[in-house]
Amino acid sequence: THYLGTHLWGCFIAGMSFACLQPPHHAHHVWVKQTKRVTSWMIRIFFSGTVAFSIPVAQLLSLEAFWKGSIMGIVACIGTKVCCAPFMGKARFVIGWAMVGRAEFAYLIAQMALSAGMMDTKTFSIVIWALLYATIFAPFVFRFLLNRYVKSE
Repeated sequence: THYLGTHLWGCFIAGMSFACLQPPHHAHHVWVKQTKRVTSWMIRIFFSGTVAFSIPVAQLLSLEAFWKGSIMGIVACIGTKVCCAPFMGKARFVIGWAMVGRAEFAYLIAQMALSAGMMDTKTFSIVIWALLYATIFAPFVFRFLLNRYVKSE
């Protein structure tokens, strides 16, 4: 029963109403300040409720999954992106490592492929190891390389 529109129209009208408050951007500031903690916890709960509970721990901790995932993580997840910009000058490794740190969404895609029967638990465990390499190393190496690049410029 959408006599006056849909829920999207209601969200639009609510957003337009708050956008006119004074001082400018006050509504945005309050929204960010009030929802930051809740949002960060909800993201953690969502991740643990979807992806983390679907990881087969016994299969993940097997030696075969670890070494195959290590090769995939170092060569496919990291190596291809780090070495993809050889003509970018001094910033090539900064650009490459910036692209490595995009593995968060890949966990969800892997979990969806597992639940759809597109991969078995053995392959899923290998993919999780590969994504762990990208997720753990990328922020630290990127920060180091970016700081070094900024100092050299």
